[in-house]
Amino acid sequence: MPINRRKPYKYKVQKSQPKKTSRRELSAVERAFAVGASMFGMATNKEIAETFDPPTTKDAIAKLVKRTRERSEQEGLSITNPELYETAPGRGRPQLLDDAQKKRIIEIVTQDRAHREKEPLQAIKDGDFAELPPISVSTFENVMYEAGYARRKPGWKPPLTEQEMQDRYEWALEHNPDKYKVGDNLGFNFRQCVYTDETPARIGEQRGMRRAWFLPDEKYDCDVKHDRVQKYCKLQFYGAFTYNHRGPCHIYGHEKEDEKVAAEAALAHENAERRKQATSAQHRARAALQEI
Repeated sequence: MPINRRKPYKYKVQKSQPKKTSRRELSAVERAFAVGASMFGMATNKEIAETFDPPTTKDAIAKLVKRTRERSEQEGLSITNPELYETAPGRGRPQLLDDAQKKRIIEIVTQDRAHREKEPLQAIKDGDFAELPPISVSTFENVMYEAGYARRKPGWKPPLTEQEMQDRYEWALEHNPDKYKVGDNLGFNFRQCVYTDETPARIGEQRGMRRAWFLPDEKYDCDVKHDRVQKYCKLQFYGAFTYNHRGPCHIYGHEKEDEKVAAEAALAHENAERRKQATSAQHRARAALQEI
């Protein structure tokens, strides 16, 4: 058996990390003891500091007593109240808005369609939140996002009446391609139809992307959704298409050589006639000017 001359190596050695300072945070019980002993003259701050293990400094005890007294006066709490000695939340930016103010922001935004569709920056510039503390665009958006709102695309529905819906249903039954069962194609043949695509032309209204503040289940609420075709719109013909046979649109193919020659000859003849007519018109105009 070969001799192993390798030295044993300890893997994952847990090294103790020495503390950089002897300072430590006092517990709630230790804070209460230090404040009580200092305020009622039971011991000096130096003696109180040396009582703890490891000991702290007398300046730390003095600051603790001062901070506890100030907090007691500000919050109106008794010096014996345990809440004074609990660990306070860390330093940081104070909360700008309380729950009531956040609720008021949501009420202002969701009061009507105009406020829902208004951009965050525009809402702040218009003074919609003048009754509240000054807020930024990010703060306003965070309030809405936390409440579940988002700027989404509103729902679009055609403004049909009950009678129109019934007529649409009857028309669909009469023109059902599945006459007896699904997939039999024995009913109306839609492949023989020419389909037109129309676009609404609105006057005095913004076109393009539209977003509004609303919850996912408010997509079709009255102050969120938009009718697909408004009463003040006019429809413009945009295009047409069909299936299985030639439609109303003609696609020009490649010209043959004889067709190109004939087209060039016809174009040259037309240009010559136009030049002749233009020259004759110039002569007549000059003659008329000379007579004047």
